[in-house]
Amino acid sequence: MKGCDSMTPKRTSVACILGLALGIAPGCEKKEPTAQTAIDSNNQVVALELAEWGMPLVSFFAQKEANARDMGAQPNQILFWSKPFDHNNKILTPNDVVLYISAPIETFDGPMVLEVPATEGRLGIFGSIVDPFMVPLEDIGGADGIDKGEGGKILITPPGHSKPIPSDFLHIQPAHYNTVAGLRITPESFDSADIENAIRYIKKLKLYPYGSSGDKTVFVDGSNRPYDPRPPYDANYFRLLNSYIQTEAHKPMDEPFIAKMEQIGILKGKDFKADDSYARIAAMLKEKLQSGFREVGDPFFPGAQWTTPVSPSESATQFTYVDKDGNYDWKTRAQTFHWAIWAPKHLGAETFYLIGQKDSDGHVLKSTDTYELLVPAKVPAEKFWSVNVYEFETGGTFFDDVPKVAVSSKNEDLVYNDDGSVTLTFGPDLPEGRPAANFVPTGGTGHWFALFRWYGPLPELMPNSGDNRWVMGDFTRLP
Repeated sequence: MKGCDSMTPKRTSVACILGLALGIAPGCEKKEPTAQTAIDSNNQVVALELAEWGMPLVSFFAQKEANARDMGAQPNQILFWSKPFDHNNKILTPNDVVLYISAPIETFDGPMVLEVPATEGRLGIFGSIVDPFMVPLEDIGGADGIDKGEGGKILITPPGHSKPIPSDFLHIQPAHYNTVAGLRITPESFDSADIENAIRYIKKLKLYPYGSSGDKTVFVDGSNRPYDPRPPYDANYFRLLNSYIQTEAHKPMDEPFIAKMEQIGILKGKDFKADDSYARIAAMLKEKLQSGFREVGDPFFPGAQWTTPVSPSESATQFTYVDKDGNYDWKTRAQTFHWAIWAPKHLGAETFYLIGQKDSDGHVLKSTDTYELLVPAKVPAEKFWSVNVYEFETGGTFFDDVPKVAVSSKNEDLVYNDDGSVTLTFGPDLPEGRPAANFVPTGGTGHWFALFRWYGPLPELMPNSGDNRWVMGDFTRLP
């Protein structure tokens, strides 16, 4: 592949990356300084364009760095959470009813093997292996997974790898040396026995260098320690973008952007340190993407404010953002991965999401106001449904200092109405007379949005289901 063979794969360790972040980098290659040390007025437009193009890269490398910094998990190790997420976890828009797995994979030193267990009853791994641009290379688990839910050995090879692949391996050859397996498993319940059973299943995963054994697999339990892998919209934004330029191969379609990097002081083999001018560009990008997020997706229910999280054009490309005519929609990609991570290659088969940002009057949801949401009976979710609250101002993460961030049909104490519907309440305080089990607190004085998820979505949810279609109304602001 053009652009890969010309690059010498140089592994930058996590320790080296963290050292660069702190201004000390023992053991890292000495680089020559560049003449460009700040973004001048002539290069601001180019800098903003490159920041937007590189949005998913920054998120990718921020996650990888947080794994090491916050959890002590190194590349080619399996970081998993033995408890559902709470507000300590700042990963973008997660759910709190599944157990997550983050396994950054590096092939600088050669191919890696990810062994996935077969589905056991209702227990199964689901997720995707994605590249640094968040492009899903393959899904894992379920009918659309590379393993079809039957498990198997997945061989991830470096760019340009040309050796024969043994027949007993499922093969993925990325255009990059870095990928991540972003996976999840849904326990049968939150009971300790079911959680332990899910953890037992997680530990059937194996990740090790090709040619060695699964005994090399290292597991790191993140539990619910503070963890912040959010993309940083400050000078560190460009520092992480520089990490990609210094260490990675790239696709031919990205070469025009790589070539422009020198205009803002980023060049392979050259030292780089971002000053306040880079922080201003990153802040400008955040403001642009947050503004665009208000209009994301398409309306889903007739006359309601709920919207799809992505446009049909995104899923049509399987999140490569390159259509059949070769058009490269990197701007839409930046908008999506400003708030999301780990897109699936096949959308909608296992889960379906909708975004709620506005109330029934079209006003954005405020943390200081109280709202009601009526979830009609017979929710078309074969497995379960959930609704999570995220803080708009921080890029879609949990509020701090609240005891609860979501509600779902898996909650055994959920209170149902006589007709099978559920009335949920969201706000700073629980209104008198309403059940605590149906309440999600909001914090601060800013704004929030919700993701409603259907796990195992059924046909009645979709627009083409005719008179049998299930529909849901909006958040209603209470007096």
